[in-house]
Amino acid sequence: MGKVSVRDVAQAAGVSIASVSRVLNGVGYASDDLRRRIALAVEQTGYVPDFTARHLRTGRSKAIGFMVSSLANPFLAAFFAAVETHMQAAGFSLLVAGTNDNPDKEAELVSLFENRRLEGIIASPGTEDLPRERNPFARCRLPLFIVDREVDWEADVLFQDHRSGVSQAIAYLASLGHRRIALFGPSAAIRPGREKLLGYRDGLQRSGLAYDPALVCMLRSAIDSPHAQMDQMLRLAEPPTALIGLGTRMLSAVLLAARRAGRRVPQDLSVIGIGTDDAFALMYPPMTMLRFDIAGAAQATAEMVLARLANPADPPRRVTLPLSLVLGETCRPPASRAGDA
Repeated sequence: MGKVSVRDVAQAAGVSIASVSRVLNGVGYASDDLRRRIALAVEQTGYVPDFTARHLRTGRSKAIGFMVSSLANPFLAAFFAAVETHMQAAGFSLLVAGTNDNPDKEAELVSLFENRRLEGIIASPGTEDLPRERNPFARCRLPLFIVDREVDWEADVLFQDHRSGVSQAIAYLASLGHRRIALFGPSAAIRPGREKLLGYRDGLQRSGLAYDPALVCMLRSAIDSPHAQMDQMLRLAEPPTALIGLGTRMLSAVLLAARRAGRRVPQDLSVIGIGTDDAFALMYPPMTMLRFDIAGAAQATAEMVLARLANPADPPRRVTLPLSLVLGETCRPPASRAGDA
């Protein structure tokens, strides 16, 4: 099969070549229905835009770089796919690349995207403490769209409100009678970890509960195994009766360690996961969760990108999205209290 052309896309969508060109280049008006039909035709035909030709013709690449630590992370993969849908509908393409949270790799990609004259970069830097002179993002010449990181350089930023979400989860568990609540989260060296820890301490204080560092495990990344930490917690004189954990492989490892120790959910251990509906879709019993709104985050990110490109001189934007507590069947009063009832 030869190279797929704009003509092939137009035939598949049942529209004119001019309409396809207008939508793919983001020029002029196009209805939502027309954009959807063309986006579907692009997917069906496997059409790949010629970025070099487009740039020579229009002076714009209509492409955005998208850096992720790893697409093996289901949350990041789902987020990328959702952002891509919005950007494609607006006539943009996303070029995705993995960083493994390596600053050298991030610097390499920033340089690559600049040299290819992309129109911006969406990223969650792996570290927040690089000196400015070594930080590739601080020196970047492209518009930056940062997801859930604190920055002291110019960028539009999307935050998740981890602090109030975790505080709300603590309040809920305390209302059930739990007094020993564990937290498993990402490294406190980056904003999501710090904010979760602050929310944890806020929630304990508001519920009149003491903070015990033995009940806190903040790992370097979501792929680290917390088996040993969970084992230690379960051997405490007063082990946790509830836990809050990041809903990736981290939480799965925690629950496996609990199961091996004979702890049942929710009879012996109440659990609140932090993640997405998809992350917990196959879990039984249904997970009580602090839910990330993937669709809302993707839409907010795409809107930030398009607003910045339309109005480059506007001041940096800061958008904060909530985490919502969704009740499932993994929480109940602790065994001692249930027995007293």
